[in-house]
Amino acid sequence: MPCRDLQTPFRCTLFALLFLVIPRPCHASAKSSALGEAPAPVLYLVRPDANAPSFFMPSPQMACREPNLVVVTHGWYEQEPWPGWTAMAIAQKVDIRLWRCGWWDWRGQAKRLRPVKAATIGRDEMGPLLGRRIVQLSKDWRHVHLVGHSAGSWVVNAAAEVIAAETEADIHITFLDAYVPDGWDESILGRFAQLDPERHWIEHYFTRDLLNLTENRLSHAHNVDITAINPGFKGHKFPWHWYHATVTGRYTTRPRFADSPVICRLELRTYGFARALESGVPAWENSLTLPAGGAVVRIEPQP
Repeated sequence: MPCRDLQTPFRCTLFALLFLVIPRPCHASAKSSALGEAPAPVLYLVRPDANAPSFFMPSPQMACREPNLVVVTHGWYEQEPWPGWTAMAIAQKVDIRLWRCGWWDWRGQAKRLRPVKAATIGRDEMGPLLGRRIVQLSKDWRHVHLVGHSAGSWVVNAAAEVIAAETEADIHITFLDAYVPDGWDESILGRFAQLDPERHWIEHYFTRDLLNLTENRLSHAHNVDITAINPGFKGHKFPWHWYHATVTGRYTTRPRFADSPVICRLELRTYGFARALESGVPAWENSLTLPAGGAVVRIEPQP
């Protein structure tokens, strides 16, 4: 079958080799597994009052009193529950009286033969569903930060559009190596932010590869190329490893990265988690001044 989201079947095959992993079973009931049905997507929130940090699934009746929220999600055919690792790491950095932290698990729906199918489901179904779930938790959010990797970029973008329409929240999106299928309009990602650029801001961290598969410069994002600081294979997953490391201060998600320095500075500016409101009001106010589109910022290894 031709791969319509890439230019040739050859590129499609190489794309799969770059991204494909054998997934572990998602959270699913025995009945769902027996019928071969995808488990329902789940929003997990960090439980702030537990003796040890843990996640729980909020009930439909739950209302959040905290003014701010951060949610992390994955992309196509994911294996590791890394968004949960990152949400937990952020929760350990913030004031739990002011922040709710969580992750959106749609791995069952993202497990598709072709990445364009996952992106389509993310854009049309999973993103709007996440947005409605967030609004259901509270219509009084002051600030919502959404982090999405690869095809998950379409999820957080669609969720942000719902949140922007239903609340007065400031919105921050972090795209990690956004996947834009062949023929899709990249300018849709982050376009809503142009309605109020003094309150909404979009950033995009990406890596380059030989086939130019995901190194998209997004028109409505502040684009940052982190290819040169990858301590390992120049792969599509590196941006989420790196972003997690900018939260924790060191690489903890891959043993082979463990001794590598976390490089996130360019001249006087620090990128990654330092750009978020979770890192402080001055950081967020400075982020709002950084331009969208235009020249790509490239972070290089330190001498």
